[in-house]
Amino acid sequence: MTGTAVEDSKEDFKVLGYLPEVQSGEHMSGDFAAIAKKPQGSYSPEMENALRVIPPKPYTDILVQHYIRETNSQYYCLYPPMFLRDYSAWWSGKTSGQPLTAEFTCLLIRTCACAALFLDPGLKQKLEMELGESVESLSERYHHAAKQLSSTIPPGKGGLTQVQQLFLTAAWYKAEAMFVESWHALSSAIHEAQELGMHKSLSKVGLPEFDMEMRRRLWCILYSWDWQMSLMLSRPFIINSNYCSFEMPNVRLESDHIEADVPSPIVHMTLQCQLGQALSKIPGVMGGTMTPAIAITVQQETDKWLASFPPAYRLVNPDMQWDHDYKYLEVQRKQLHTIAYLVMLMPLKQCLTRDVLQDSSSIEKSLQPTAIDIALKLIKAAHQLLDCMLPLNAKFHFAPFAMFDTAASLCSAVIHDHGRRLPQRDEVIEAISVTLRTLEQIAHNTKTAAICYSVLSKLVNRLSLTPEEELVLHSKSSDNPLTGVKKPSDSQLTLDAVPSVDFGINKDLQPLDAHCPEMYASTMSGYSSLEPLAPPFSDLQELFNMDLGELGQIWDLENLGLDFPQALTA
Repeated sequence: MTGTAVEDSKEDFKVLGYLPEVQSGEHMSGDFAAIAKKPQGSYSPEMENALRVIPPKPYTDILVQHYIRETNSQYYCLYPPMFLRDYSAWWSGKTSGQPLTAEFTCLLIRTCACAALFLDPGLKQKLEMELGESVESLSERYHHAAKQLSSTIPPGKGGLTQVQQLFLTAAWYKAEAMFVESWHALSSAIHEAQELGMHKSLSKVGLPEFDMEMRRRLWCILYSWDWQMSLMLSRPFIINSNYCSFEMPNVRLESDHIEADVPSPIVHMTLQCQLGQALSKIPGVMGGTMTPAIAITVQQETDKWLASFPPAYRLVNPDMQWDHDYKYLEVQRKQLHTIAYLVMLMPLKQCLTRDVLQDSSSIEKSLQPTAIDIALKLIKAAHQLLDCMLPLNAKFHFAPFAMFDTAASLCSAVIHDHGRRLPQRDEVIEAISVTLRTLEQIAHNTKTAAICYSVLSKLVNRLSLTPEEELVLHSKSSDNPLTGVKKPSDSQLTLDAVPSVDFGINKDLQPLDAHCPEMYASTMSGYSSLEPLAPPFSDLQELFNMDLGELGQIWDLENLGLDFPQALTA
């Protein structure tokens, strides 16, 4: 690069919020991922199309800056100093006529595509007015251009950059609620990483420490996504832990730029990777299923995992002194807590979706009180996570889906509670109510949220509740539940109208043991003599015939254990 290009590069970093000394140094490799080492002649039609699709630099700067500052910390697949250095070199190379690599061009377009899905209203309006196209349409065009260009890169030839852009493909599909497509894109990223030997020990490869650390980080992210998406979709793990040599990231790359006790932005992904490794050793988990028989082991492993958290991520009394200066900490902490409860509930769901009293000796009966307690904690944790992610990350489906899925299981528990002896029944109904109102508030943001709200509404209508329980269900939403929430056209979405969630749940989760605990006394026993309201059959029939859209890829109505008429299930 010429001296002028180098100066332009430094200025670009200043604009994007990075100090000059961060651009280079002992951590940075000498080559630019954006510039081809050898002349390539004329560009392919796919590359030419990609170069046309990328917006002018001022708008690309906006998208890249927004992704790095607001979205990257969700998974931290891009190391900002290295990516921004290559980003600056890409523009300098494009201006000076240097040959650009297809893989970094793909990565740049993928970054723009993902960023466009998570813009604040001001940036969204600016881009739409000045580029003359909706950000949704822009994001889709970027995605398709990158997909076409990516197909021209042979396996194993794009290096780390190719793995990153393939991962962002999975992230884009997931944000668009195309979960099966995301899982297949993740598989492509994993296979590309394996072509580069990321699943093998790196100690004898002879790479610079920085390059090895980047490989360790990316493999860790891929593994974390693998086990979580595989369990969500009830599919076998893509990565077989028995044939991998795991080397955890040393998480020291950011040590010069953050305070000593502040976790690196990649730490939350290494923690998720460690939980996945622990779970993979439990028989049956790698096949994509969890049953009550392994609930004790799952909770023990999850408890050990929670105990390993650094102070900033602790479940109980977390150290929040850095939350203001390091915005990613709060979101990552609440995400980890939600994952913990989600994992603990997975093998216990059957305790909520069947009449456990029919078999007094069943393992489901003995574990139902714990299942209820974990479900309440999960809804609270997911609600807190969603609250701190809105309005920018409305397409981050993890939190609202966790609330919906858990509330649906709790609805099943209430439906099966013919004897009205469900543990913490009043708290369960309140949790269902909070989830319903939360989904109602975000239903206009994504189609998936709208479907979740519609499904849960029909399940709620199926509940046999006493008049007093109906008051619990509707008391906080009867007077304009959306007070303080903006109209759908405004997009300034918050959860201010939804009260803080406190269902009276146990402060400390009681550990599971091999003994059958006594069933809790009904918390609604005072209403036992009242006649419950009859559930409308039409809602159940309509629910079964509903088109679940993308939700049907990750959620199955039949898992709720409801008794459908023979005519419907035939």
